[in-house]
Amino acid sequence: MKTSVLASRRIAMIGLGDLGAAVATRLVDRGARVIGVRRGTDAPRGVELLRADLGDPGSLAALPADIEGMVVSITPDRYDVEGYRNTYLAAAENLAVALADRPIVRALWVSSTSVYGSAEAASADVQAKEGHAAAELDESFPAVPESDRGRVLLEAERALAAGGWPVTAVRLAGIYGPGRSALIERVRQGRGVPAAPVQWTNRIHRDDAADALVFLLEQAFAGTDLPDAVIGSDGASAPRHEVLAWLADRLGVELTAVDDDGGRSPSRRLRPRVLQELGFRWRYPDYRSGYAAMLEATHR
Repeated sequence: MKTSVLASRRIAMIGLGDLGAAVATRLVDRGARVIGVRRGTDAPRGVELLRADLGDPGSLAALPADIEGMVVSITPDRYDVEGYRNTYLAAAENLAVALADRPIVRALWVSSTSVYGSAEAASADVQAKEGHAAAELDESFPAVPESDRGRVLLEAERALAAGGWPVTAVRLAGIYGPGRSALIERVRQGRGVPAAPVQWTNRIHRDDAADALVFLLEQAFAGTDLPDAVIGSDGASAPRHEVLAWLADRLGVELTAVDDDGGRSPSRRLRPRVLQELGFRWRYPDYRSGYAAMLEATHR
């Protein structure tokens, strides 16, 4: 196996939840020296654990002085605006201060495509029309959040950059995969959605999200000048009703359209242009391959 450019590199994995642990394991497999930061006591094999509170800048000062790369993947304690501020914004500000003198080649901040609003798609040359493909949105579109939580996430992206090292916000679409079966359970309950107006959806499998973060870190250490933001999706946007209908067919379920999706993100198609141009390869390039793997796993 070819030696990774991450071999022997000192990488900090901030947050060891489901996604963070998957990233940390991949980094260890590539020979990186990984230190994981979390409040809990568990860490993946090969990961040195530092128990720290991201809300406490003093505890973060214990991070080694030789950290060369960093991935931040955290989740809020609460999903309201205050929870977002206390988690994302506080962590970004505290990391920027505590690690300002570290020789970090690239920091990756896991963000969300909720920082994009419908205004960007509306400004595209090709306007979305009912019943036709919606305009694609890629990293060239500015982030103009429409929700308060989206605005906090964008503020946090910018706050981390105050650390003085290069930062890339990896804006992930809806993550699905092991342990994330809400859509499958909805279908099992027979709850579909109306076909019109079309609600375009975007997603990325958890394994592809973890692979993409490691891939971007490898690109950075290989000398690639990454942009400030990268969209993390599978690039295969699909109408929500079609995804549900496909799952229903696989599960042998009849669906009844239920109009209960108020408050969902604006309908839009996301194109992960940066990942595509850098040559990233998806394990699950569309919802069919990803959900098929999930369904197969549940029947083993």
